[in-house]
Amino acid sequence: MKKTQLTLFFVFLALLTSSYAEENKPTTGETLFKQCAGCHGADGKNKAFGKSGILAGQEASDLVESIKFYKESEFKTHSSTAVMAKQVKNISDKDIIDLSSYISKLKK
Repeated sequence: MKKTQLTLFFVFLALLTSSYAEENKPTTGETLFKQCAGCHGADGKNKAFGKSGILAGQEASDLVESIKFYKESEFKTHSSTAVMAKQVKNISDKDIIDLSSYISKLKK
């Protein structure tokens, strides 16, 4: 009886821990944004290279459009646009949506 209770307790504990970890797991957008934070700030409020707009709180649809522009364009010069193009070159459309959604929820 005690062995069964102990087993059930550990199963319950494992499920609880797993559920908690899943709830507190960073989103894909949050994970992707860590690469952006070096220039745009952890809160999305830095003007990258002193030129870009503040990302935090922008509409997700506008962010998707901007990121796709950088991804699909070829920038041959060594400017901030070339840096952005390299940063987003290999991310998927789903990643773009997740990233844009995360950024749009950052407080202005």
